[in-house]
Amino acid sequence: MNNNVENMEDDGSLGFLNIPRDENSRSFNCDETTQSKLVNTTFWVVDFIEDVQTKFSKQKGTKGQTLVKIKPEKDSPEGHAKKFFTGSADILYVLKKIKELGKFPRKVTLRGNGNRFYFE
Repeated sequence: MNNNVENMEDDGSLGFLNIPRDENSRSFNCDETTQSKLVNTTFWVVDFIEDVQTKFSKQKGTKGQTLVKIKPEKDSPEGHAKKFFTGSADILYVLKKIKELGKFPRKVTLRGNGNRFYFE
C-alpha cells in the first residue's frame, strides 16, 4: 500500500481499497455491436478474449466465442470502443498472430462471405 492510502481515512467505498483487476477474469466494459453490422467497415482492433462462453455455446455444448474489442480510430477515447462476438476461426487466427507479434492496435477491414467472416 502506498502512504497516501495509509494516511487517508477509509470512507467505506470500494474505490478506497484500490483492488487491482483480476487478470484471470477479463471483460470489456463497452457497448456491444454485431459482426454483421461491421461487414465492409474499417476499424482498429484493440484486444480480444478467447473462448468466452455465451448462452449459445452453452446450449450447443461447443467451444466459446471470441470477444473482440474495437475502436473507430487508433486514438479514439475508451467511450467510443465497441465489442463484438465472433465464431470465425479465420479472425481468431489473425488475432492470435497479431498478439504474438505484439502489434495491437491494428487497422482491419471486416469482410463477410455467406457465414464466413475474415479480416483484410
